[in-house]
Amino acid sequence: MPDRPSKMVFAQIRSYDNYITANLQLNLLKEHGFSCYLQDENTITIDPLLSPAIGGMKLMVAEQEAEAASQLLDSTEEDYLKTVACPACHQTGLEKITHVENAAGFWQQLKNKLISGSATRLTTCFHCKNCGQQFSSIPE
Repeated sequence: MPDRPSKMVFAQIRSYDNYITANLQLNLLKEHGFSCYLQDENTITIDPLLSPAIGGMKLMVAEQEAEAASQLLDSTEEDYLKTVACPACHQTGLEKITHVENAAGFWQQLKNKLISGSATRLTTCFHCKNCGQQFSSIPE
């Protein structure tokens, strides 16, 4: 009896609420030869209100490629942020800062789980290395 090819196992490396960002990063990985797909893309696209309940669109990458894919996405984002000018001082060189907040009690964990799909809460801001200003989103 011939050996069956083993099933490819995928791991989640990112989660998105935004269809465009999800597909841009998916296509970047595909262009670099990674085996990947977006899980729950159709569900979130059809009904965006379900995103917190199911954890958004999940970027799934072949398990053995997950670390390299994550590093590629991180370095691409860092390179891009270096080119964005700060609206306050007009110098380039922003950095991304992610704060992880662990909920203190059961009710707070439940609230976070219902709102964002995770018991922990992640907040992201962008910081100008030159003047110290912080922004909740990437300045245009």
